Amino acid sequence: MKTGKSSKASTPALSPNLREPTLFVRMMDFQSELRDAVGLEPLPGWQPSQTTPEWVRNICLRYRQTILKSVLKLKPKGTVNWRNYGRCLGLMERYKTFFQHDLPKLLKAEGLTKLNKKEQARLATVSGEPEMRKYFLQALNRPLDDQITLAELLTLATNRQLEVLDKHRQVALYHVAKQNPKDSKLFYSGLAEGYSIFLNEDGEFSGDDRRTEVYSELLAFQYEIEKLRRSLPLKTREEIRMELTQTSDFRDPGEEQFNEVCKDIKLSMGPRGRPRRLSRA
Repeated sequence: MKTGKSSKASTPALSPNLREPTLFVRMMDFQSELRDAVGLEPLPGWQPSQTTPEWVRNICLRYRQTILKSVLKLKPKGTVNWRNYGRCLGLMERYKTFFQHDLPKLLKAEGLTKLNKKEQARLATVSGEPEMRKYFLQALNRPLDDQITLAELLTLATNRQLEVLDKHRQVALYHVAKQNPKDSKLFYSGLAEGYSIFLNEDGEFSGDDRRTEVYSELLAFQYEIEKLRRSLPLKTREEIRMELTQTSDFRDPGEEQFNEVCKDIKLSMGPRGRPRRLSRA
């Protein structure tokens, strides 16, 4: 159901002294924007920290039209569609597999499972541990002065999600057991289809239009891009791309695809000709 959020300015007003948001805040703000783009209820217990740039909201809309398109088609429409019901269950099973198998491999591949003390301290600073602790303590109805470690807290939150999914699975199997063979076959056919409707067995997005990776790069560097867009003199799109390539973490898609994606999501930069004025609220 659409949430009826109030309209937002197309360009956020960033203070010159704006503190860079933590990784957790970035992730939660993006989830909030994505939920709004696909018509879901607001993220429980989270108040977005600042206005989201128009180009980020446009990426959310592109996700709705690509990698989330098949998932959104599963939304119930009155009578039970047993094939779609099975797809929903398959999707939930893949979600469980992601947390239990894919995520540990991703963390290991990124070197996040073998950090030294200095690296752990740096990660704690940029990740936003205080915000994470507060959010998940409240979500789990635990006192804010609880001394539980963050790792244990995240494990509890993950396990609660998995328990909810297991209950949905039990209910689904209970209902399908009471159906005729034709509907049961549709359900189980859909279950297999749903398992890879969002992520395939390699952990890649289904429905990717070749731009998803570029979207991810831009989202990862959202704060840096916004700072560059507001720097004076105004920078061109190519100048911003070249500055991003100076960081070892940015995977450059190349000038042609970078420009193509930026144009599509309305990620505007400074012109090559006479400088224009940029409003700073």
